Amino acid sequence: MSSKKKIFLSWLLAFLCVLSIFLIVPVARTIRNFIEANWNVSLFGYSVLFVVIGVFLFCIYLLWFRLKIRTFSNYLWLAAVVFIYIYFTIKLWNKPEEAIHFLEYGLLGFLLYQALRHHIHDKGIYFIAFLIGALVGIFDESLQWMIPRRVWDFRDLGINALSVGLLLVAIWKGIRPKLKGIHSQSKSIRIISYLLISYLVLFGLCFSNTPDRVQSYTKVLPFLSFLQKEEPMNELKYKHMDPEIGVFFSRLEIEELNKIDTERAEEYGQIFKEWAKKKYQDFLNYFPGYSKPFLYEMRIHVFRRNKRFWEANETANEKTQKNNLFIAYKENLILEKYFGNTLQKSPYQWPKKRSERIEGKIDVTRFYKSPVSAASPVPFKEKTLWGIIFLISITLIFLNVRISRKQKSA
Repeated sequence: MSSKKKIFLSWLLAFLCVLSIFLIVPVARTIRNFIEANWNVSLFGYSVLFVVIGVFLFCIYLLWFRLKIRTFSNYLWLAAVVFIYIYFTIKLWNKPEEAIHFLEYGLLGFLLYQALRHHIHDKGIYFIAFLIGALVGIFDESLQWMIPRRVWDFRDLGINALSVGLLLVAIWKGIRPKLKGIHSQSKSIRIISYLLISYLVLFGLCFSNTPDRVQSYTKVLPFLSFLQKEEPMNELKYKHMDPEIGVFFSRLEIEELNKIDTERAEEYGQIFKEWAKKKYQDFLNYFPGYSKPFLYEMRIHVFRRNKRFWEANETANEKTQKNNLFIAYKENLILEKYFGNTLQKSPYQWPKKRSERIEGKIDVTRFYKSPVSAASPVPFKEKTLWGIIFLISITLIFLNVRISRKQKSA
């Protein structure tokens, strides 16, 4: 096969991998439901473990028997990468379908490396492949955000990037293919700079894509009005400390919660009565968090409380039972203290004796952190984030200008 055909085929495979990732997004939930109905969702997790271990064994065979490499550090790096893949797959076991990202983006990382090796001949190839994969991850999540009943998740960005990065580390430190260049060339630095700036700007735009901004640009571009119904990419959320509870999060400040609970208890209580026999997910879709935060959050607290209470009654394991009762009790405490008036008017209020019985079985002083409406994982404000992006971008541009001038003067 000629050199041009090899290059074309390498990029074609990388492109088809990206395309398949995007095409899976609209049907991912359907696939998940099919697997759950016919087998078990844990099949996703087992599939990832099987592939990861299989690839690891193949790499050992390749290194030991084919390439005759006996350097211990190669195998140590491969084992470390496999351990991290397995660790995070098990950590995602409550949603094992998310572990499929490890296979998708691991394959993408490999194909990007194969395509780039025709053009980049120094260690910059690993960083370039990583950043391209991370960019694909952002577009993947953005497409997912546009699909009904799918949501944007900053955590998934990390999973996507981690998946690409681990595979490239396995190649770099485990397989250790020979590269023509020893030091990073100016071409690689320039490409890395452009890709990193692109990633940071796109990340910033997604972070800034709040419900208010969605409302603003969809008024100017009415054909995008369907985005108003989607779960927002990022919202301002508050972390509330309570000595009786621990920590809980909300889109509303305490004063707003108290005001709504006082002024609209009758109205909202009636809404809960009307929706009591309807599907939980339909309620959340009809009263989304960005437009009806009080109703949305209260319904999730109720769901989490009831689900844990039911699970406590279904298990024979004393430790599991106590943990579920503890969560149910704390969620009910949040409801009584911050949604209390509305709770009384709704069909969801617990009998007082139930709470008293639970109190006798658990340690009510234990700290609790409710995951409902958990705060944004980015620990800084929007202005701070854009300031960081601006400084990094200016630094990279300045660095490339200096390198260019040195080359011209040499």
